[in-house]
Amino acid sequence: MKKRLMSVIAVVLTMLVVSGCGGKSVEVNSQELADALKAGITYKDDISVIDLETAKMFYSFSDAAITESVFYEGSGGTAEEIVVIKCESEADAAKIEEAFRQRMSEQKEAFTDYVPGELEKINAAVIYKKGNMAVLSVSDEPDKARSIIDSYFK
Repeated sequence: MKKRLMSVIAVVLTMLVVSGCGGKSVEVNSQELADALKAGITYKDDISVIDLETAKMFYSFSDAAITESVFYEGSGGTAEEIVVIKCESEADAAKIEEAFRQRMSEQKEAFTDYVPGELEKINAAVIYKKGNMAVLSVSDEPDKARSIIDSYFK
């Protein structure tokens, strides 16, 4: 009886560990979230949509498997941008999160002499990762951006 009980416990523990390790897929509509950020925040610049191929010129996405992406970029006179990316896995989203951090580091360098006033936005950039999704919001309203993003990931 004890042997059988120990076997059952071992199986249950294994199932719990395996289910906890599988990267959780988050079902958030990327376009809806990006549009909510665009509509809910006041931007100084006229941000507009760019495609993934164009975005790859600005971001180092390495070999992350991207399944959905939405990019809103400013004209270049500000650091304002919105990026929402859904990946195949949690590991891919972690690569995107790192690419966001790299982008903000590059933006700091670029804007230091160009438009130093943008550094406050860059330093307060919201970088968010949950499951297989990663989000970047650069604006004058990081708290509002965080609130909007949180509302989608409840």
